[in-house]
This record gives sequence, C-alpha cells and structure tokens, in this order.
Amino acid sequence: MVTAQGEIDILEGVNDHVPNESTLHSTAGCTMPASRTMTGWSVGNNCDVYATGNTACGVLSSDPNSYGPNFNDQGGGWYAIERTSNFISVYFWERNSPLVPNDVKYPGSSVDTDSWGTPTAYFPDTYCNFATYLGPMNIVIDLTLCGYWADPAFNGDGCPGSCIDYVNNNPGAFSNAYFEFNAINVYH
Repeated sequence: MVTAQGEIDILEGVNDHVPNESTLHSTAGCTMPASRTMTGWSVGNNCDVYATGNTACGVLSSDPNSYGPNFNDQGGGWYAIERTSNFISVYFWERNSPLVPNDVKYPGSSVDTDSWGTPTAYFPDTYCNFATYLGPMNIVIDLTLCGYWADPAFNGDGCPGSCIDYVNNNPGAFSNAYFEFNAINVYH
C-alpha cells in the first residue's frame, strides 16, 4: 500500500487488460473533482487507498495502444508527467504519432508543456492539498507478478490455478516481461 508520501502511477495495468491506468494514490482526505479536462476517463475520485481498496483516483487512457500487447505491437510510446504545486498531468503519445511534441521527441534542457495539448490524466489540487498528501517522489520501475490486483484478475481472466503457482511453474512465460527505455529525462 501507499505511504504517507503518496504515489503517482504513470503506467499501470494487469495482465493484457487495456488501456493504461494512471493513478494518484494517497491517504484519507485527497479527492478529485468529478469533472476534469483530460482525454482519459476517471474510474474513481477518492484517492484514499484505504477507503477504495487501493484503486484510488484512477484515470483510464482513451488510447487502447497505451498498455499491454497493443502498446508492444506498435513499438511502445511516449509517457510524460508534469507535477506542479497545483496540478499533475500525465501525457501519452503513441510511438509514431505525429502529435508527439518536438521537445519530447528531441529532448533538450527544457520543455514547454503548454504546447503538449490536453493530458491523458489530470489531477488538480482542488480538493487535495499536494503539500499535505504528496511528498518527494522517486522513480520506481517495477514488474509485480501477482498481488492484490493481479490475483483476482488472473482468475477472472479464466487462467488455471493461482497466479503464484503459474509464475512459479512457468518462468519461460515471462521471457518478454521487461521494460526498454530510450531515455528517462527529468526537468525541474
């Protein structure tokens, strides 16, 4: 579960379910307005992991190529997050999209997020004081096999047995389970 520092998941999903879900996780007291300017759609406005069973404030991408086999088949894509004291925006562009901003495609010493268009996910501080609910963040790259979300999805997808047994008995099934990054750029 999330710490008192909060958590922002840029890329999150389970099994082959599409699309991507960008999620803001916090403790009690952080919520999102029902209406936000973003291309994705909200699947929850209460960011409290304890009240929501850790689903928190998720936003599903409107792009089916943002996660899973579709994402891989088209060669990946571009993810970006902008965190300010007033809002958090998550952006996604398909790898070969003509809409990828030049300062994303050809990174330099700065970016102009005002030219990036409408974000996929938008988390304003309207009902969530970021200074209270979000501390300093770390970049964590993680493939979690099984767990609170994947276990029920595993059985719900008609997979035989338990997720843990499948992982333990089929290591070859995960030979293509990895991330490949061209770059990770951080701007202040």
